[in-house]
Amino acid sequence: MQSMTKKEQDLLRSLLENSRSSHALLGSKIGKSRNWVARTIRKMAQNGVVLAYVTVFDPAQVYAERNTILLIKTNPRELDVSQGLLKMAELESLDGISGDHSLLGLFRFRGVGTFEGFLDRVDQVVAKSRAEKYQLVQVLATYKTHGFTLESRPPRPRLVSSKDWDLMSTIYRQAPSEENPFPLSQSEIGKVMDPCLSQPAVSKAMKRLETRGAILGYSVAIKFSNIGLPIKFFLQIKPMPGTIAQTARKISVMDEVWDLHRTSEDYSLFATVRTPSVEAYNQFIRHLYENEDVLDTQSQISLEEWFVPVRRFT
Repeated sequence: MQSMTKKEQDLLRSLLENSRSSHALLGSKIGKSRNWVARTIRKMAQNGVVLAYVTVFDPAQVYAERNTILLIKTNPRELDVSQGLLKMAELESLDGISGDHSLLGLFRFRGVGTFEGFLDRVDQVVAKSRAEKYQLVQVLATYKTHGFTLESRPPRPRLVSSKDWDLMSTIYRQAPSEENPFPLSQSEIGKVMDPCLSQPAVSKAMKRLETRGAILGYSVAIKFSNIGLPIKFFLQIKPMPGTIAQTARKISVMDEVWDLHRTSEDYSLFATVRTPSVEAYNQFIRHLYENEDVLDTQSQISLEEWFVPVRRFT
């Protein structure tokens, strides 16, 4: 963990909430000037504190196939397994975990019919593991992703058009650099698209996608230890029959919950939870059980969280 002042941590939290906020607005939130904000973001980009600028999507409006959680049994010596997964374009996140499995990855699929090809590649990767054991868990619905809560909407809303996807894939993930430490401006976004778009056209399209809820917000990829949240758990929750949706809505507003999905498993809610300590996680669990619709839970701690390489999602 890098040593950061409280104001720097406050800025990083503000970037998690909206990385496209103006420097003046970010400064007003934390009591600093816009010049200080610009200098600090530049330093964070240079030092690897801000790993990527991320546009957060509603999965149901963007991905043609249902998201899938992949659990693999391996051991720390089999580095080619994790490296093989990190090369897969559909990978959203990857963690080393405790328990019966060793790796947990979330995969998302833009194109129709791409899941079968994904299975073939998973088989090739898993073949490198002595255990040759894996499990696929299908995500049926998402209630919260990257800290952004989704509003109630039809289970399978209309997918965004290929034209809109060209824009969204351009801003999906952007790695900052010394030359370009800030998120791409709307003018820069238009220039890197093919064909190019004007700044007003980019602005209009982004606003429309935000209004329909396809774009949920703008955030950053970071090491959460830099804001005092080094502990990450994956939590599977078994709700009372008939209460899954209402239980999910209550859980999704809890600050510790970063992601929340409904899955095809008996423990039908799958959450990512971040806390300052294991004791804080225990307190979170106690608070969770105050909801009488929660029957049981299973927890797995993240032992290692990989940074997924920045690439354009096609």
